[in-house]
Amino acid sequence: MKYFYPFLIFFALLLSACSSGKKAYERGDYYSAVLQSVDRLRQKPDHEKSQEALRLSYPLAVDFLESQASSTIASDAPFKWKQAIGYYSQINNLHDQIKTCPAALRVIKNPTSKFTEIADLKKKAAQESYEAGIQAMMKNSRSGAIQAYYLFKEANDFDPGIKDVVELQYRAEYDATLRIVYAQQVYRNEWVAVEPVINSLQLPFTKFYTPEQAESEKVPVHQTMLIEVLGYTEGRPATTKTETTHRDSVLVDRTIGGKKVKVYEKVSGKSTMYEKKASSQGQVRITIKERESDKQLMNSDFTGAGNWTGSWARCSGDNRAIPERIRKVCSQSEPDPDSDAMVQQARKDVLKKIETSLSSFYRL
Repeated sequence: MKYFYPFLIFFALLLSACSSGKKAYERGDYYSAVLQSVDRLRQKPDHEKSQEALRLSYPLAVDFLESQASSTIASDAPFKWKQAIGYYSQINNLHDQIKTCPAALRVIKNPTSKFTEIADLKKKAAQESYEAGIQAMMKNSRSGAIQAYYLFKEANDFDPGIKDVVELQYRAEYDATLRIVYAQQVYRNEWVAVEPVINSLQLPFTKFYTPEQAESEKVPVHQTMLIEVLGYTEGRPATTKTETTHRDSVLVDRTIGGKKVKVYEKVSGKSTMYEKKASSQGQVRITIKERESDKQLMNSDFTGAGNWTGSWARCSGDNRAIPERIRKVCSQSEPDPDSDAMVQQARKDVLKKIETSLSSFYRL
């Protein structure tokens, strides 16, 4: 009987999938009901429940979206033209889904489209986004410039080349961009370079410059970043040992009464396992200040750690009593800590922490 339960669970899930379009229809979610029904008909073109759900839900979905678009256009809502395009786009999505599913097209023979209506609305939507972008630029703030950038981009997407929108979008991006000049100082040894991480950061409206780049491009500087490589040290390795006595019985040849026979002989041996561990640590300090006020915005230390472990063994007594895996280790010599591996670990560790922290610090 226990083998029957998985089948029942699978069957229940299958029934749920089969009737998903109908359930969405019963909830009044006509748009989802259409999409789910069409998706089911792609898999099973003759599925009756999905055909019925599609037949019932499609006209209701179109009627709802059309009424939403009409009431939005008649209102004074901000960005009403963009909202209306959104409703019409949903109708077009239903149209495309049905048109590309022969089984659904047999149920809804002439799906409604709003491609012409959207084309007419795009110029109006572009104009409302353009005007909102101008208003955002007038705030004379970084947040306003960021808002304006996206509004101008939206206007250009709706109506490419509208007025001077490309130039305005470029100006908004320039005003929205935070510019940071960074420099790295090294104390004791240069075990890590932070500059590649700084240059690889993909942060919107944030740009990093070396002092030479900022001077060459004559850009306004908003913040300064000092990166101090404070040093890197390796600790003394520590060794632990574990002694084990091994006992076993082995078959050997013996002569008894003039005859050679096989007998068990007890043997014993000893192994001493050694484990050596070493660790390292490097530190970087980052200080960020506002350029004009010299106000400190960040002063954080980042620590990178490296670790190394090596092992070997020594064996004595009868090797036949010692397991083969241990005998192999007994032939190895005492290893020295791998300094290169530890510094690479510490470097990777600290750079990841710096990248995460700066990405969070400059997140919009």
